[in-house]
Amino acid sequence: MTATRPARSTQKESVQLLCKSIITRLENRKSISFPPRLRQIVQDEVHNLVGPYILTDQDLRERTLAKIGAKAEVLQDSQFTDSDQYKTAKAIVRSTFGDDELNGFYFQKSLKVVAKTIAEYMMRSSHIDEVYETDDDLEQIIVEVVKQFDLENVH
Repeated sequence: MTATRPARSTQKESVQLLCKSIITRLENRKSISFPPRLRQIVQDEVHNLVGPYILTDQDLRERTLAKIGAKAEVLQDSQFTDSDQYKTAKAIVRSTFGDDELNGFYFQKSLKVVAKTIAEYMMRSSHIDEVYETDDDLEQIIVEVVKQFDLENVH
């Protein structure tokens, strides 16, 4: 019997795990400090802040299926197969994200803008006791975490 690897597609919960990884990495690197009892609040606030700008494979699939539903008559008239309909709709939906795709995440704002948003949150949040990095350094660390994020290795 061979072990099966998890699917590479990302779920909505993956964005929460990504936000948790960012917070954990910043804390482990001593870039930020906050009371442990506020960890979940900080993670939730970061997720609520940037989550709407980071879509997953699941989000892409849902938008694609919605697009097919809305345009089914047009696609049916052109004699596409179901697979071709899906591929065409997915390409249309995917094109709205530009080139901002990384590790199964589709960024509606650039990764740099997302990192800047998180860094600004760290600087102004009443839940963060101390920030020991400059804005630029925080942004760089956040970008690093996102680029290295691998859902299969998250515990």
